[in-house]
Amino acid sequence: MRAKAGLLLAVATAVVLAGCGPRADTPDAASEGPVFRNWGDEATYVGRDTCAQCHQPQFESFVRSQMGRSWKHARRSLSDADWENPPVLRDAFNDLYFQPFAEGENLFVREFRLEGRDTTHLRIEQIDFIVGSGHHTNSHIYEENGYLYQIPVTWYSQDAKWGLAPKFQKSGNNYRFSRVITDECMACHNAPPSFVEGSENRFESVPSGIGCENCHGPGSIHVEEKQAGIIVNVAEEIDDSIVNPGKLTPERQLDVCKRCHMQGVAVFEEGEGPLDWRPGKALSAHEQVFWPRQPDSVSTFIMASHPDRLAMSACFESTWDAYEKAGGAAALGGPNGVPRPLTCVTCHDPHVPIEEMPDGHYDITCQNCHEGPKAITTPCTEPTVVAGTNTASCASCHMPPSGSSDIPYIQVTDHYIRVVERDVLPPEGVEEQRRFIRLAGLIGSDSDHHQVADGFLTYYEQFTDRPGMLDSAAARLRKAKRQVPAADLTKSWIRLWHLQQDYAATVRYVSSDGFVEVDDAWTWYRMAQAFRQTGRVDEAVVYMERAVDLGEDHLRFTDQLGATYVEAGRYEDAVRVLSVNIQRQGRFVESWINRGFARLLLGQFEAAEEDFRTALSLDPDQEQALANLASLYANTDRPEEARPLVRRLLDLSPGNPGYRQLWNALQ
Repeated sequence: MRAKAGLLLAVATAVVLAGCGPRADTPDAASEGPVFRNWGDEATYVGRDTCAQCHQPQFESFVRSQMGRSWKHARRSLSDADWENPPVLRDAFNDLYFQPFAEGENLFVREFRLEGRDTTHLRIEQIDFIVGSGHHTNSHIYEENGYLYQIPVTWYSQDAKWGLAPKFQKSGNNYRFSRVITDECMACHNAPPSFVEGSENRFESVPSGIGCENCHGPGSIHVEEKQAGIIVNVAEEIDDSIVNPGKLTPERQLDVCKRCHMQGVAVFEEGEGPLDWRPGKALSAHEQVFWPRQPDSVSTFIMASHPDRLAMSACFESTWDAYEKAGGAAALGGPNGVPRPLTCVTCHDPHVPIEEMPDGHYDITCQNCHEGPKAITTPCTEPTVVAGTNTASCASCHMPPSGSSDIPYIQVTDHYIRVVERDVLPPEGVEEQRRFIRLAGLIGSDSDHHQVADGFLTYYEQFTDRPGMLDSAAARLRKAKRQVPAADLTKSWIRLWHLQQDYAATVRYVSSDGFVEVDDAWTWYRMAQAFRQTGRVDEAVVYMERAVDLGEDHLRFTDQLGATYVEAGRYEDAVRVLSVNIQRQGRFVESWINRGFARLLLGQFEAAEEDFRTALSLDPDQEQALANLASLYANTDRPEEARPLVRRLLDLSPGNPGYRQLWNALQ
């Protein structure tokens, strides 16, 4: 066969004010506490089963807890979902159906499309992991060669129903099978994994559930010493071989919970990664977490915002005020000492499942301050409570269950403790209630301009596409220039220009005398894309090769190196690196398309057709695969095979003149 012409390969590209944190974060890095030897790199993780050898009661209770059940291998017997008669879920925007199903102990999801009674697309993926205890949800993960991705269906336990996964439900926002599970996701949803550095979502091994070491730190030193007979009298001193959160200062104890229950936009300190923090260290030295404040922020909040909500409470503020006025950690305890201020463990025992807490446990905790002579604030004045005729719990009135803005079909206890007058909930979709007021830092009280700029950039990438976020990032970076050397801002400026698609700005900066190289794969990737977009392909190749050197197992970088080789006319090099990507992860659609195009340009038409067909079996609406395959058919005298593909292209993009021209040529 001889092709008359081919469609060009589309170039793939990656796609106000800030305020201090809430009152909760005044106690941050200022507090000193004990130093632990398992903070160092020589300490390694041993897994919770090792801890069980000496701490069996705590282990047996913890593995039944919500945290202990946070991640497990996918088995029907371990799932909370209904697999007897699962429904068919429709994504109307993409005209796709999803149906979970089980075969014995194995779990699957079927994706398909119908035209009349005919199935025109079918893809089945096996579920490898279940995420979530089932208290609120069971979400699902599949794995190939260590690369982890989210499955698009979730079981919502409280409503006992199946639905599309959170963030997959918005029109045009269904990731299908491509949403990566990164080290940042894993840091809170599971025990510390073996993450492959230089990848985005590859793991050498994955534990089964949050473990003891998430809160106590790596256990190797502790285990080695106990096995050697080195025993510390913990009644008289702290065993510094492992962190005991109960011995931490209140500030550091609160940090342990904040690490995962204060979610939002994470900005990590230079040199820090999601898996690097150690319990007992100041969380503010590891990361800052940002979240926007809006007119309805009191009544609308995300699920994992418990410390942020707690910090709004008068209970919290009064106990921390008393603690700080007395001199902080040095004034704790003793006959004249100040009580420990309110933290998460005031009410929660992290070793015990919520449903196994003793009856009245939470009421008793409240009544330590709000009833009788021990009251240090005010007793309850609700008449029915005073008269003893109301048996409702304190939390049912003062911490009412609420929905969350990020996960549908759930009810979560609102940790903003207050006398609840009827909160006026904004009507859904009202523009005023989406109005951005400021970006609040939730970890520590100090955020410099550079941190806030990175917060805006991350918020733009992960949660919104409003250009105002990029304008705010630029304003903060200009202010940061007065505080830090220009070279320290390189990554952030290049990231900003990439998101703004201001590729010329990146090229000018990189070509200037003031440019200083950084060892950051993403920065080299963005630089390469800027040079590609401005027509300087040979230089783009050099930058993309450097990105791959720094991120060897990062599928996106290798894929785009292959695409850049194609643009540079290095088709055999393109086939070579794209084949490596396909061997690593056979479901990476873009690499099938890019390799097919390189093969097309090499005259390998049958191999190119096979690659395009494989891409469409994975994603039936992938425009570049449809366009390239249609062009191949048209130019090898196969119009009958080309027409349905072009018809689909016109459905997806009716205003595209190239598709219309190809359609007319086929008539």
